Amino acid sequence: MESELEKLPLRERKHATLKLKILDCLILKLESKSLEEISVKEMAKELEISEMTFYNYFKNKKELIVYFIELWNIEMNRSIELAKPLSSVEALFLVYELSAAKMEQNHQFIMEIIAFIALNGTPKKDLKISNAEIIIAFGSLFSYEVGGFKELILPLLSSAIENKEIKKQDIDVLFTALYNTFLATPLLVNKESVHTLKELYKKQLKKILDIKEDI
Repeated sequence: MESELEKLPLRERKHATLKLKILDCLILKLESKSLEEISVKEMAKELEISEMTFYNYFKNKKELIVYFIELWNIEMNRSIELAKPLSSVEALFLVYELSAAKMEQNHQFIMEIIAFIALNGTPKKDLKISNAEIIIAFGSLFSYEVGGFKELILPLLSSAIENKEIKKQDIDVLFTALYNTFLATPLLVNKESVHTLKELYKKQLKKILDIKEDI
């Protein structure tokens, strides 16, 4: 019986595989170099593709950061869906817990993302993610909404307030606090202590959301 991936055209599968390999190549190189120190030429050489092929997939290295953020958004939505039934507050904590694990695994790349957002603002999500990319990256096909942190967190906050899981507060102030916590906390820990990020996130979320009981 054909798998979901095998049902897709070979060209789409090959395109998706290489696109994800390019991202993996950058993440690996960031373990020892900064984004500025890594050239498209050396990435192309390592991947055994031409520079022109690279540019057929991504306009530049920075677009790979946008791609990573979009994949993160898909992964978080999928994780919430798979973990149901969850309350909105539990879903919020899950997003931060999973993100902390990803940051521990890809610390330097996360630092590059934070620097990118600081300099450029929240990137526009205009990269099309194919069905093949979703299946290869996450194991199965599922629907998702294009977006980022705001599109993921705001509905959860609204639901938590509506369901009286947290005290009614100014949602814009709450969102700003959560967004600042998400981006600023990793800057306070170095690579050696990044394993503490999960607990730091948990403590800060409880404080921001005014939650006394354990989650």
